[in-house]
Amino acid sequence: MAVEGPGKRQNQTMLLEVEGIICDYDGIEVLQEVTLRIGAGEIVGVIGPNGAGKSTLVRAMSRVLRPKLGRALLDGCDLYDAVTAPEAARSIAVVPQESSTTFEFTCQEIILMGRSPHLKRFQVESPQDLTIVKQAMLRTDTWEFRDRLITKLSGGERQRVILARAFAQEPQVLLLDEPTAHLDIGHQIQTMKLVTELDCAVVAAMHDLNLASAYCGRLVLLNCGRIVASGLPEDVLTQEHLEKVYKIPVVAERRNGTWTVLPKMP
Repeated sequence: MAVEGPGKRQNQTMLLEVEGIICDYDGIEVLQEVTLRIGAGEIVGVIGPNGAGKSTLVRAMSRVLRPKLGRALLDGCDLYDAVTAPEAARSIAVVPQESSTTFEFTCQEIILMGRSPHLKRFQVESPQDLTIVKQAMLRTDTWEFRDRLITKLSGGERQRVILARAFAQEPQVLLLDEPTAHLDIGHQIQTMKLVTELDCAVVAAMHDLNLASAYCGRLVLLNCGRIVASGLPEDVLTQEHLEKVYKIPVVAERRNGTWTVLPKMP
C-alpha cells in the first residue's frame, strides 16, 4: 500500500522510503507489506495502538532492522546493501523510545557524539562542532546539564539530551520513537515545536494523537502491522478509523483550528 500525501513544507524531493517491507521477530510478522515514502522537509506522524508496528517501522527505516522482504531506500540506494553505516549516520538521526546509558559520560560528551559521523578517524571536534553542540543544547534546554552525568538525570531530562544529540548530528532525516515519552506537557510542546522547525524530514512514531495532529502535516495510521489510513490529520483521525483501530468510542472534530480527538467517557 503506497502512502502519499502533503506535509507542512514544500520541498518534496524523495529522501527515505520503504517498499513493501515485511519485518518479523522470531518468525512472527509485525509489519506486513508496508510502503512509505518520505520527502525532504516532510513531517510525518506514525500512529496506532500498542503492537501496531510503529517502533518496528522506525527501526527498519533507521538501518537497525533489515526487512525480511521488501526494500528500504535512502536517496534511491538500498539502505542495507548500498549505504554504509557511516553514510547512514550522516543522513539519519534516531531518537529511540528508551535510551539506557550506563557509562558515566557527561551530557555534553553524549551530545558531542552526534558530531562523530562528520569527523574523520581520530579527528578532534573543531570549534564549529562545539558551537553546533552548544546550540543544540540551548535549543533543548539542556545546556545547564552540560557537566552533569547522564546517569544522574531523570527520564525526561535524559530524553532531551538524546534529542539534542540528534539535533547536533544535523541529519537529513530525523526518526523519532515516542519523542515526548517521559516529558511534561511543557517540554512535549517545546519538543514538537523544535522538531517542526528543523531543516530536515521527520518521521515520528507517536501515541498522542492530538500532538501528532497539531504538529505533523501527514499521518500514517498502523494497525496489526498494516497501514489503515494515511493523509491529512482530519482524513486519518476520523471516528470510523479510530473506533475500528482503538476499539473505543471517540469524538473527532476541529477545535481552535486543530483537528482534535477525545475519547467518549462512560
